[in-house]
Amino acid sequence: MSEADIEVTFDEENRIRIMPKEKFKETESLESQCKEFIENIDGFGTTMKNLVDLLDGEAEKIEQEKLRAIGQRNKADMEAEARKAKKLNMQATIAEKTQELERLNFQLVSLERAENEQKVLIEKLSNNET
Repeated sequence: MSEADIEVTFDEENRIRIMPKEKFKETESLESQCKEFIENIDGFGTTMKNLVDLLDGEAEKIEQEKLRAIGQRNKADMEAEARKAKKLNMQATIAEKTQELERLNFQLVSLERAENEQKVLIEKLSNNET
């Protein structure tokens, strides 16, 4: 700008202005818009921080629930495995008891046979003595 383009004026408050009145008003308007924009950006930043904090809290709750669900699933799996082991143990016990029953039944039959043989022998002996 040359000196011829510069215009010195006074505003309503009698202050010296080098800038034309319209440009000065535009500058003031731009300044107020910038302040408003900065306030909006600050508000947006605060809102975003609150949102991030809220989402972080929710993420932690979700993570806790995931861990609880994994624990419950593991507990259920362990319970199923414990039931299978108990079932196998009971089946083994039943097999042992069944074998013992068969052995005892065989022993009973054998003892009954021996008893009958002894009764027959006693009967023979008593018949021979009379």
